[in-house]
Amino acid sequence: KAVVSTQSGHYGRDSKRVLSFYEKNFSFRKPYNVLVDGTFCQAALKGKVDILLQVGKYLGGEINVATTHCVLRECFQLGPTLSGAHKILKKFKRHKCGHENAALDAASCMSAMVGGGNVEHYIIATQDTELRKQLRAITGIPLLYLSACTLFLESPSYESRDIAEESFLKQDLLTDYEKETLKKLTGNDPEGKTVNRKRKRPKGPNPLSCKKKKAEEGAKNKKKKKKKTETSKETKLTLSSEPHQETVITDLVPIEAV
Repeated sequence: KAVVSTQSGHYGRDSKRVLSFYEKNFSFRKPYNVLVDGTFCQAALKGKVDILLQVGKYLGGEINVATTHCVLRECFQLGPTLSGAHKILKKFKRHKCGHENAALDAASCMSAMVGGGNVEHYIIATQDTELRKQLRAITGIPLLYLSACTLFLESPSYESRDIAEESFLKQDLLTDYEKETLKKLTGNDPEGKTVNRKRKRPKGPNPLSCKKKKAEEGAKNKKKKKKKTETSKETKLTLSSEPHQETVITDLVPIEAV
């Protein structure tokens, strides 16, 4: 059997990234539905690729491989060149395409199966380049093909990326509490309640936690000493300025001689 790249390699990491995109934006879930046509089965037969085993490993899980009545009929009509692909297709399930009475060609049937938004979340496996080009214009369709015995899952188209971006921008990511606070702040509160918020001003240092400087304390002590000396000088000056009162003895008593 030919060696096919799986999840352990570079292509496996790419397939994880592409599948996670479709899971997040287009609700793809495991097991994946893979819709194959005759061209993909013919390439798998030439490259000796087991579709159920190796495609399942590449996509990282169980898969449901299916085809349509129109695809089987076209492979049978093309004759012996696609007899091997026809035998492989007969092993898979047949999904109803609605063209049993008036069969279409395989490409038209495959495009009709994913039209209208790819409700069944099909991964289209085909080697038809024209069909892949047509399906890129439809959003939400992963495309799988083989190249040199290697499986490739195409990157999402620009249309799919645009739809994913629009849906992401429309998402309401705010919680109920954030909505209420936003209404009050913008003045769109239906109850008419407005929140008046005080502006924060820069606060100074806590005076209790600040230590006084020694130089300031020394200067204060000097001022106190000066005040004390000045008050003592003033008291002295007031005492000296008062007039001296002399006591005059008017009545003299004679001393009797003994």
